[in-house]
Amino acid sequence: MAVASLAAASFITLASASASAKGPEDWAVEFIDNAVSNEWGTQPECFMNWDDPDQSKAWTGMTKAACFFTLSLQKAMGYSSLDIYSMWGKNSPTSDYYFDLVNASPKVGATPPGFETYFRRVERAVDIQKGDVFTIDTAIVVNPDGTTSTLAGHTMIITGAPEEILPQINPRYSKTRQYAVPIADSTSASHGCAEGKYKDSRWSGQCTGGYMTPGAGTGYVRVYTDSLTDVLLGFTWSVTSSTTSYYSPSTRPYRIGRLFKLPAPIPTDPPPPPP
Repeated sequence: MAVASLAAASFITLASASASAKGPEDWAVEFIDNAVSNEWGTQPECFMNWDDPDQSKAWTGMTKAACFFTLSLQKAMGYSSLDIYSMWGKNSPTSDYYFDLVNASPKVGATPPGFETYFRRVERAVDIQKGDVFTIDTAIVVNPDGTTSTLAGHTMIITGAPEEILPQINPRYSKTRQYAVPIADSTSASHGCAEGKYKDSRWSGQCTGGYMTPGAGTGYVRVYTDSLTDVLLGFTWSVTSSTTSYYSPSTRPYRIGRLFKLPAPIPTDPPPPPP
């Protein structure tokens, strides 16, 4: 896994004057709120346009989960794909690659590592913040008939603080707590429907008989924690009462990461002429 050296980087934060005053979560939601063309996929390539002098391109996009986060980060930081490559060794990392980066990162507040991933791992629900990144690894699951299926990885941008769910909703497990986590992502599988408190913005019509429009949108996932330590356990794709929706950490590995000391964009101006 190629990552840039900590010693070699010059650092700014998302609040720096060199970067946008808004984080990737803000740009993601702004796109969702204003999009006139919001498709799911990567053909011919993943792209997002915010307000643009060429109004035929303004507020248009075609995205999937990982590139939706990557492009929102590029917008917030003024990055090009070269900046992403210099940090993470890929121009457009996949969701399982982002999972590996966060999984390899030290937890929030821990000693810096020998190499910099530009993430810090969040281990407790009460520490989750707006702007954190929810990464899910690729997984192979065994079907009831004995065959196996591969579940793709996924990336979501957390858009606000988690909220404890009281009373708890099925599936319920002893000695655990449940939290609803607001997210923005690009997916073809809705996080719930359009009724109740924990809605998915892509759902149209009633929960029974309605339909979901694939693409970028907002919704909620649910995380479970140990009731004593609040350490993250499994999760569900939505905050919907169910008997079979829970993913254990071993069945569907996930990590929540916080962007950390992002480097300044690589200069694009030519060098000055010789004296």
